[in-house]
Amino acid sequence: MIEPPRNGISPVIASVTESWNVIDAWLAKNAPSSLAELRPPASPEAIKEAETELGFTLPADLRESLLCHDGDDAYTGVLPCGPLYSTETIVEIRNMRMSIWDADDPDQQDDPWWGTLWVPFAGSDGDDHFIDAGPGQWHNHLGLAAHDDSACFVGWPSLAAWLHCVAQAMLHHNDRGHIEPVHAPMLPGDGTVDW
Repeated sequence: MIEPPRNGISPVIASVTESWNVIDAWLAKNAPSSLAELRPPASPEAIKEAETELGFTLPADLRESLLCHDGDDAYTGVLPCGPLYSTETIVEIRNMRMSIWDADDPDQQDDPWWGTLWVPFAGSDGDDHFIDAGPGQWHNHLGLAAHDDSACFVGWPSLAAWLHCVAQAMLHHNDRGHIEPVHAPMLPGDGTVDW
């Protein structure tokens, strides 16, 4: 007898730290130059200082990620999202966005460019990946805010879910029949990873 699909079961995903352990090990073996571009962990004090400047607590997944790596120094980024921001850069980018965002603009209500509790975690050239730290249906979801267009949510329910899929894409990058929601990384042969 075939059982009907069960609803309400969450997918099994690794913690942020477990995913970073997989990513770091894969990079050490396959792309050591990219591994060297990941910054050391942020200190709890640096994270607390960033939260004080922001005026709210960072999402738990982002805090855990920053305790693994405080961003990266790669020009195009080590992961498929552009460079990861450090705690200082998170505050800087969010403050810049908030200084030019007009919450009272009626166009922002229907077609938002930025949100009050969005926290940037990666990006380049003014296009920022963010986590929604606010309440409501998009809490913890990842989004992309372009520099010249409206923002959108990109389908990832959390940073942990996205990092888990990035780690799995790395582990299975040579498995032709294995499909991941994150496309497989490429190894150009110079010790770096490319997405």
